[in-house]
Amino acid sequence: MALSVVDWRRRNNIDCSHLTASNAAFPLHTHEEYAISANLSGVEKLCLNRKNLSVLAGEITVYNPETLQSSTFGEEPVEFYSVHLPASVFHDLADRPLPILREGVLRDPQLFAAICQFARSPDDEQIQQQNLLWLTSRLLQYSGTAELTLAPASVGRALEYMRGSLTEKLTLDELAGVCGLSKYHFVRQFRQEVGVAPLQYHMQLRLLAARNLLRHRSSALDVAHRLGFYDQSHFINSFRKMMGITPHHYQRIISR
Repeated sequence: MALSVVDWRRRNNIDCSHLTASNAAFPLHTHEEYAISANLSGVEKLCLNRKNLSVLAGEITVYNPETLQSSTFGEEPVEFYSVHLPASVFHDLADRPLPILREGVLRDPQLFAAICQFARSPDDEQIQQQNLLWLTSRLLQYSGTAELTLAPASVGRALEYMRGSLTEKLTLDELAGVCGLSKYHFVRQFRQEVGVAPLQYHMQLRLLAARNLLRHRSSALDVAHRLGFYDQSHFINSFRKMMGITPHHYQRIISR
């Protein structure tokens, strides 16, 4: 994967990155935060909700927490800013219930400028907060009132069990048993509702937990041990496949 980190900072618990990518791909994955990106140049090919979309220069991508998406980048380099907003941002700054944002590809020059302005914020907390307030206000123009579709109870039980079992590698027998389904019916129902196979989704939850531990200065070796990866190499390769960089690289750039 040809992914180059121009800059990556963590401002007030918000990951903010400036990246370039070419001849690269992010497989189907999710984030625990609201993920917003501004495409500065090039064309990103996006798969969202089983639809193939193109993201052109000057356009924005918006994802709600736990939305599944994948991206590919061709020979022409794609340069973009990416901001991951935790749910607490909207609780703390907007004083309102968590929004459901309009997902997909948007063209909004003011929102585009707000993303870039926040990404380029100097090391001044007041200016960062000012830029964050402007960014959230622009994003909320795209908030909806519809409620998230609830998964069937069996899938909900599986998701709850997965979130409570981040330190071990689960089996299909175990998950299907939690749901009271055969493995065949469990995998079919889970994939139909969530959009990815259950074991792959559980791995993503474990890697999101790993990212949080790395943010709190745990070593990659300690994270691999705490989350039940059978060796450090397996953890590093899994993390790089999802994030595009190794745990060591991620920890080094967010600590600057």
